[in-house]
Amino acid sequence: MLPRSVKALSAVALWGLCAFFAVTAPSHAADKPGTTDKPFMVVLDPGHTPKQPGALGVRGIYEVRYNDALSAKLAKALEATGVQVLLTRAPAEDISLDGRAELANQRQAALFLALHHDSAQLKYLVKTEVNGKPAYQTLQPIAGYSIFVSQRNPQFAQSQQFAKLLGQAMLALGRPPTLHHAEAIAGENRELLDAHLGIYRFDDLLVLRKTTVPAVLLEVGVIVDPVDEKYVADDAKQDAIVQAIVAAVTEFRSGF
Repeated sequence: MLPRSVKALSAVALWGLCAFFAVTAPSHAADKPGTTDKPFMVVLDPGHTPKQPGALGVRGIYEVRYNDALSAKLAKALEATGVQVLLTRAPAEDISLDGRAELANQRQAALFLALHHDSAQLKYLVKTEVNGKPAYQTLQPIAGYSIFVSQRNPQFAQSQQFAKLLGQAMLALGRPPTLHHAEAIAGENRELLDAHLGIYRFDDLLVLRKTTVPAVLLEVGVIVDPVDEKYVADDAKQDAIVQAIVAAVTEFRSGF
């Protein structure tokens, strides 16, 4: 999730490296045969769109490609456990923030989970080039995941419950939370609900406050940090992150 000042920069067309992250949206899981219970549905929201691609990382790749790649893997893994998954959009599609929330509400999902990859404020970044294309890199290490919930969501308690399970799963993976969003500077200053688990309160995040189901936004890693970007771009590490998220969803599901 890029600061507004950086997201306002002109978008640059994606180039050859995008093929590394090319994904296709998996099919939605059908209801389990022979059961009459309502399926446990997760609405999975890959953040941003091709027209509004989000943060520009250290390799000159926009955030949306990381989001799409991980969302496709996660959808497949969740479906393998019997969870019904609905992606808010395919990689080439656009959808409004309101549309994402409306989709979860209309389907009465058990959980809304938005996946993003993080940046930092401009004061901590230097603009660079990769093969003649623009990129951003941190001036100092800023790495780890962040989890956001909104108290304006009517299912705030359940949102917090899943956020804690997600934070525990990420910690078990060996991922630390990044606490830079709590810094008292313009564009940050978010309330830390749980510093150990990296859970923030961000009431005005539209996709969280407009959903009427439990809703959480996960910043998987910091793509402007060279070390953290290498971690989240690694295929095996992506698989491990996916399994950590699946473990959190499975635990959350057991309480239904």
